[in-house]
Amino acid sequence: MNKINHLQEGASAYEDLHTERIVCYFLKKINLFLLLSLVSLASCQSPKKSTSSISITDYRVFYDGQDMGYNTISGNFVKKDNILTGLFTGGPVGDMTTGKRPYLITSDDLGKTWTEPALFGQELLINPAEWEKEAVRLGLFGPTRKGTLICLGDQFVEGENGSGALRDPQWRDHTLNIGRKEMNAEDWTYKRYPTGTFLGEQFAAGGLQLSDGRLIFTIWGAKNKGENWRCGVLISDDDGISWKYRDVAFEPDFNIRDKPGVIAGFNEQSLFLTTEGKIVSIIRGREKLGRVTDSPKDTWFFRSESTDEGESWSAYELTDIAGTGAAAVGLTLPDGSFLHACRVPYSREMYKLPEPDLYGLHFARSYDEGKTWQTEHIIQRDPEGKPFTNYYNAMNGQFLKLNDNEWLYIFGQFDIANGVYRILSCKLTIQ
Repeated sequence: MNKINHLQEGASAYEDLHTERIVCYFLKKINLFLLLSLVSLASCQSPKKSTSSISITDYRVFYDGQDMGYNTISGNFVKKDNILTGLFTGGPVGDMTTGKRPYLITSDDLGKTWTEPALFGQELLINPAEWEKEAVRLGLFGPTRKGTLICLGDQFVEGENGSGALRDPQWRDHTLNIGRKEMNAEDWTYKRYPTGTFLGEQFAAGGLQLSDGRLIFTIWGAKNKGENWRCGVLISDDDGISWKYRDVAFEPDFNIRDKPGVIAGFNEQSLFLTTEGKIVSIIRGREKLGRVTDSPKDTWFFRSESTDEGESWSAYELTDIAGTGAAAVGLTLPDGSFLHACRVPYSREMYKLPEPDLYGLHFARSYDEGKTWQTEHIIQRDPEGKPFTNYYNAMNGQFLKLNDNEWLYIFGQFDIANGVYRILSCKLTIQ
């Protein structure tokens, strides 16, 4: 039996060697032809784009209203005619507590000073006299190509009288509110989308606008009670008047959960628009779905792409970047690479950390449309130099365009131990 195996192996080796000699023979024969062809092709191709460089400066406190009682760890900002308008959520800390309300602020000096916060969207309250029993959260997007501003976010009421919290943290069947303010309009108009309109749970965030005017926003949640989370997109072709839903990623298998009764799955997304018009979603996968083997507290990001403006999406696939707390829209640089911002993971060995004992904000870059990533920059202290000692000190952020070469990255600072709830920013200069 061994002899037969040896004979088979020898025959296989001979065939491989014979094939190799034939290939070499023909390669030598056509070598000159290939060389001339490559020279000809090179003369017809456009020059390769140079790699974009990034410098990060002006790291500072962007908004801090704590002295006036406005604790906030998140906000969305738009720029129009050199005026910044921001919308943040104020109220008790916690995803599932009531008493949250949106506030509007403006700045004419890029966030050095701000107007006093003004309550926003109060017409959405079910019972204004008992507003502390509700939570209204809104983010801001725009202006669209038609000059329209859009706000969107969820709304819920307390589960039991006096509880100040949801009835069931595993089934957050909230209402989704979407508001519009057209250019030159005096007032906002709102439309309510009750639970079940797009998903049973409807956590939406602003997204991007395509060259043809199509709006694509992110949304996630469980479609039906007891199911795993899924993520998708909301699409509008009429400047935000009407919307439709499309799935991006969903894994129905309950085995991805750590505990049978605790929901897991896909949730937050970061959308990237390539220079060719492809949309790439970098997706957070919770618990066993994306767990890092050597660092069980961490999860890998996943990836999906769309070549038909968000109507359909490829099967999800793992990337090699881990973390959470990313921006809803990533930055595509002039050279076509992606810039992603997310939390430094729990692992101390995954990335080369300037300060191995600290957490913080991780800027990462991809040159293959989000499949693989490399560190661009890491921030591990606040602007005053105080360390980020907790995983959640750096919250989800936003890339805000200032001009063709400059962007702000704006993100929340969430520090329960030191009682710090404010918004930070740094400036990215792209060359």
